Amino acid sequence: MFVSVASDDTFKHVLLGPLAAPGTSAFVTPLVCERVYFARSRGLCLAEAPAADSPVGIWAQVFDERFERHQRFPLSGLPSRLRLSPDGRRAAATVFSSGHSYNERGFATITTIFDLESGTIAVPNLEQFTVSRGGAVFKREDFNFWGVTFMPDGDTFYATLSSGGRNYLVQGSVDAKTAKVIHEGVECPSLSPDSSRIAFKKRIGGASGWWQLTVLDLQALKEQPLWNESRSVDDQVEWLDDSHVMYHLTGKASAADIWSASIDGKSAPSLVVANAYSPAVLRTPQAR
Repeated sequence: MFVSVASDDTFKHVLLGPLAAPGTSAFVTPLVCERVYFARSRGLCLAEAPAADSPVGIWAQVFDERFERHQRFPLSGLPSRLRLSPDGRRAAATVFSSGHSYNERGFATITTIFDLESGTIAVPNLEQFTVSRGGAVFKREDFNFWGVTFMPDGDTFYATLSSGGRNYLVQGSVDAKTAKVIHEGVECPSLSPDSSRIAFKKRIGGASGWWQLTVLDLQALKEQPLWNESRSVDDQVEWLDDSHVMYHLTGKASAADIWSASIDGKSAPSLVVANAYSPAVLRTPQAR
């Protein structure tokens, strides 16, 4: 599943296609989204609100496997990141409440968690959580959270916490409304299908530098850069499988293209689909 940015009638529509050839035989859905994600039997679409809905800037629209729309939640800001828990129970969306990019000074974010089963907002803003670092309470006025990624239980999550010009990886619990710092230098984490690793973008060269795709082993907390991707990747990657990630890059002749890279760094990145972004792999639910 992805958002098309082709210069035709599919522009900003959500498309659904086979992994082998997502761009050649894709089904065009009626959904028009800025960001999209799907898990189990639910999806969430971040869509621009009509001017008549002011001051609502974005609607977070819930939809089902038939692309029929259900609840919607108002958000105020520019859409940035979006993820669902693997069981489809919860979703997390990040918007910029000020600024337009993670490169800008003074940007601010709001990350909201939705309960898609009850149709309610579970957490209006992650900044409400109690955060600890090294066993002590960690609290600053400049906290910003973004890039939530969920464990299969739908409660445990990982996210980026930014404070004082430094970015941290936190592990949290939606139910307990707590989070703890477990690593540093992590932006936009994405949990692997087997829950053993996190792929993320790592800042290289300071605030004016670029982002290197990197994989973190969660048990050893050891980082491995993906040297086969030398371009700056400003995205929350999607795992294609246990050994490949997908992400979008600005194309030479398009707004964005989706690429794939192996995490072992042994093969060159490959183009998955042109004129597209916001990829989501629809996985078959595992037996319990």
